[in-house]
Amino acid sequence: MSRTLFFLAGEASGDLHGGKLVAALKALDPSVRCVGMGGPQMAAAGLEVFKDLDGMQVVGFWEVAKRYGFFKQVFYQLLDRVKQEKPDALICIDYPGFNLRFAKEVKKLGIPCLYYIVPQVWAWKPKRAAKMAEFIDRAYCVFEFEPPFFDKFKSPQRAMKTEFVGHPILDCRFKISDFGLADLDGLKLVSFLPGSRLAEYVQHFYPLLGAYKSVSAKLSIGGCFFSIPNGISEISPELVSINAMGYEAHLGGYYGITKGEYEYEMSVRKTPKPHFVIGDKGCIAGGPEEFLSKRMDKLKVLADTHIAHSSLLPALSDFSVVKSGTSTLEAGLQGNPMCVVYRGGWVSYSIARMLVDIPVFSLVNIVLGKYAVPELLQSEVNPQRIAAEIERGLTDQKYIEQQRAALAELPKKLGGPGASKRAAERMLAFLDGRD
Repeated sequence: MSRTLFFLAGEASGDLHGGKLVAALKALDPSVRCVGMGGPQMAAAGLEVFKDLDGMQVVGFWEVAKRYGFFKQVFYQLLDRVKQEKPDALICIDYPGFNLRFAKEVKKLGIPCLYYIVPQVWAWKPKRAAKMAEFIDRAYCVFEFEPPFFDKFKSPQRAMKTEFVGHPILDCRFKISDFGLADLDGLKLVSFLPGSRLAEYVQHFYPLLGAYKSVSAKLSIGGCFFSIPNGISEISPELVSINAMGYEAHLGGYYGITKGEYEYEMSVRKTPKPHFVIGDKGCIAGGPEEFLSKRMDKLKVLADTHIAHSSLLPALSDFSVVKSGTSTLEAGLQGNPMCVVYRGGWVSYSIARMLVDIPVFSLVNIVLGKYAVPELLQSEVNPQRIAAEIERGLTDQKYIEQQRAALAELPKKLGGPGASKRAAERMLAFLDGRD
């Protein structure tokens, strides 16, 4: 008997892991029909996309509030579709602000609600977890500490069952050695990942660039990579002007080099200019031209492998500065030293600080259960402070070895490969009454 599952994923990471889950479900039961909200990865795996991710990837309390009308419209369009489809289950993937409200309404229709990559309510006030347990039937957890946390909220009215299936990020893991890309020159490289959303990018880009300017003037660094969100030139007028000028000209100007000084440096002193080129997959690379040509060749080899910047660039680098989020896990799994940054709007940040109830904020440190990598928050996200972390991460050998040893513990903490298949098996077991 064919079954219909209604999926909800609202951002790129959910689409990535949702795609693997849809593929795993269809491999186990080819007759299963998947429909709902998702992106290109889920569509490629077989999801019938009723709503794509356009307009859904917004971060911050205030930023979401400004688009309340849009989200309300999408909410009720999806709810109407659920009523038409009468699916065997709703499967929510992360994206808690939208998905938890939606699941609560769907539960009223008598439809089972399953959650994969559950909201990080352990970081918020516990009553959020208690409320969630009232209308979610099964939660498939990606962190081993989550089931014990949720178990505290079980009662006759709160019958949600949880299970640790592992983190699907391990199914996306790769090593540079797998592609035969050994280091070509021995020069140091730093990677910067300011975030995949425009608001994040704007908050982090210039402090990170200023840090690179400071460190490259002090140390002998071969260059840097900057991850640039896809389509950002179409979104931001500021960055459209940068693109029109040419990244090299804009960033050269940021370094304080006038046209006359540039000509003197190049013709008389033969000093390498701060050269920047646009690489594959929306990445900017900076450094001496000869160095860049070698490094960019590496990126070209990997351009068609669909490896996320948050894994690829830290794998190619000696040190990385990564915006807080799942990207810190992707970077940490590559094993190279790093630090984590987060700077947001003060309204959203102030609200978050009133709600968040954990001593650290990066997933790497939360999963490892210790302060393994540095965290810079709000006003600490400035060129001087970031530069100090980069310098330490490139020169202090004892510190480098300590970070590498700590990061080597991540894979076992995340449950090992195969999370998507394990989650799919447990979902089908629930639907068959075997759970």
